[in-house]
Amino acid sequence: MVVKSLNAASRYEQRIWGVIRHLVPRRMGWFYEGCPDVPGQMWYADRKALYETIRRYKPKIVCESGTWLGGGSTYFIAQALFDNGDGTLHTTEANPDFFAAAVRSYETYLSQLNPFVKFHMGESLSSYPKLLGALGHVNAVLLDGAEDGEQTFNEFRLFEPYLGLNSLVMMHDWNTEKMKVLRPYLEASPRWKLVLEVPPPQSVGFAVFQYRL
Repeated sequence: MVVKSLNAASRYEQRIWGVIRHLVPRRMGWFYEGCPDVPGQMWYADRKALYETIRRYKPKIVCESGTWLGGGSTYFIAQALFDNGDGTLHTTEANPDFFAAAVRSYETYLSQLNPFVKFHMGESLSSYPKLLGALGHVNAVLLDGAEDGEQTFNEFRLFEPYLGLNSLVMMHDWNTEKMKVLRPYLEASPRWKLVLEVPPPQSVGFAVFQYRL
């Protein structure tokens, strides 16, 4: 059985969830449900892998491309940083309506996470150069932008000079067109080592690589 997420569930599945949710262990239910007031993408297995990666490696500076409405990767990274007690997520969103909705949702429903998230309006390739220059380095990056292999690879190359020893690159849609250029580059690199992969059918592909000597 493929466990997706409440946001990806059919209306029938959502009704069933409303009946059984109190029978499901709290942590399992949280990965499935997310924050009910803030819509988010990613399936259960991806959310769990992302959250546990941030908890395990404890990056101080995390960047991602694509906030959407803030209830998917943004939420689970921010919650992991909150639970770690340290760290900042920088997230970019090109759609002004999605950006405004995400900011508003965090102010309204997730104010405890606001100290751990910095929202940036704009395309990642135009927003991050100046920001990266100010930051100086990055400990982890999530690449989950448009379904465009060249764009994803260009995003990675933008971040690569700022990723040092033990830094992480996390990728959603690892098995899709989005990663068709970056995936062979990372798999062939002697510096980047695969440390986690969530394969289908529980995921459309989620992978984590770590920079090592």
